[in-house]
Amino acid sequence: MNLSNHETTLLLAVIESLTSDDDAQTRRFKAGRGLLELLRADYFASYEWNEGWRGFDNRASINMSDDNLKRYEEYFQFHDPITKPMQRARRAVNVREIMDRSALSRTEFFNDFLAVDGLHFGMNLHVYDGDTPLADWRIWRSRHRNDFDRRDLEILDLLAPHLRNATRLARRLAGVEASGGLEVTIGRIQALGGLSARQSQIAYHAFLGKTDAEIADKLFISVATTRSHLRSVYRRLGVTNRVALCHCLANRGGAEP
Repeated sequence: MNLSNHETTLLLAVIESLTSDDDAQTRRFKAGRGLLELLRADYFASYEWNEGWRGFDNRASINMSDDNLKRYEEYFQFHDPITKPMQRARRAVNVREIMDRSALSRTEFFNDFLAVDGLHFGMNLHVYDGDTPLADWRIWRSRHRNDFDRRDLEILDLLAPHLRNATRLARRLAGVEASGGLEVTIGRIQALGGLSARQSQIAYHAFLGKTDAEIADKLFISVATTRSHLRSVYRRLGVTNRVALCHCLANRGGAEP
């Protein structure tokens, strides 16, 4: 598939958003905004799969009302005729592949949920880790635009591995933070060699998903100093961004020194 220079720039910006040093929720919002521009769309929603209660939660959305999405979470996700079949496809899927437009327009789901915010043409991408659902992107256009085409689906599929990897990392970091950081400790990070005590502290808090400002506040230093130490950590460990740092520490920083 050939992409224009503009499309390539937008595609790379979405990937950069998913691998940035921002916190997980900010990365999702930035990726969503980039997707809307890349795919000439109007509405974005993303959920993560909660295996414990077999439903979607942890929403990020753009141009959709909070009240309407709360109604989805409380009621319509259990009366949703399109999302489960799209989820099972494990690829980018146009809504019309699942349900004919005229049939969808007669459903409660369309009239009392989608149409409330003006959603008309849609496509979803769901990603998995093996057989375990992870997360999705739900992208919609208003009735004033054309429907998504095969090329739009192919572009969205190009981004699937990046969404999968970003979600895996966010889940691992959340699990480590919930366990009190027992898998990766400051001492184990420092034992990797070459890092000062302060650099090890900063690397540890970055691993837990804290922003530069949160790390600075935690350690009573400036944001500029935090960022300077992070750059030094990147150089010493041979990584280029926070996502790569987390991968490095997860693979090496959890082993006994």
